[in-house]
Amino acid sequence: MFRIVFWNIMHGGGYRATKIVEQILDWNPDIVALAEFRGTAPSRSIAKRLAESGYVHQLSTVKAEEPTCNALQLASRFEIEKVHIKGAPEPDYLWLFANVKSKRAIDIGVMLVPLGNNWYAYLDALVKLVKGKQIGPGVIIGDTNCALTGLDEDTVYSVDFKTRFVAPFARHGWRDTFRASHPRANAPTWYSSYGHGFRLDQAYLNAQLQPDVKSCAYDWGRAWDGKKLSDHAAILLDLDLCASATTT
Repeated sequence: MFRIVFWNIMHGGGYRATKIVEQILDWNPDIVALAEFRGTAPSRSIAKRLAESGYVHQLSTVKAEEPTCNALQLASRFEIEKVHIKGAPEPDYLWLFANVKSKRAIDIGVMLVPLGNNWYAYLDALVKLVKGKQIGPGVIIGDTNCALTGLDEDTVYSVDFKTRFVAPFARHGWRDTFRASHPRANAPTWYSSYGHGFRLDQAYLNAQLQPDVKSCAYDWGRAWDGKKLSDHAAILLDLDLCASATTT
């Protein structure tokens, strides 16, 4: 089994960093993708502990000149190579694309979609990216900062999200993996200050990788001192890449 974990760790991890990395290690992933990772001491301590635990291959979009800016981090047990692709979403520190040299090589794109005017441009760039077929067997995973109406709750962007992103992604063979296997499940991954839940975190797989899905689930992790370790649930995506390697 090959496990990918994506987690928006909130503000770089802060005082929760030690417990966050302990939870990640308990999940025992092969690849860890983190959002709101920063160049601050707590985030650096997470990267260091992961490296000491076997995740020696790491990539980051942290900007040295802005260490408190939210960015992305990949940590892997397998060799990973950062790939620069034409027309990638901007800002570049909220998008990280890599090839994973696992038993069957796969591509992974990690996203943290910004709110505001950049939200539209970012999603439009993702659609152009998958339309251009620059990606091999792959997953695009992360925090879209949006949810659809209905089970995932409504947002001010939800109609545009469906028409400009979800529908075009589906037309090009990319599937919301959790929703494909849990069509009626109510699974918020973030709650507003009013207690309204939204499924903002998603994993999209292309047709080449969809047959290898074993499960896709959300996990809030353990509570610590009566509180969640992050304001987001993590995505746990399990794939059977060994089976693919023997059939392709």
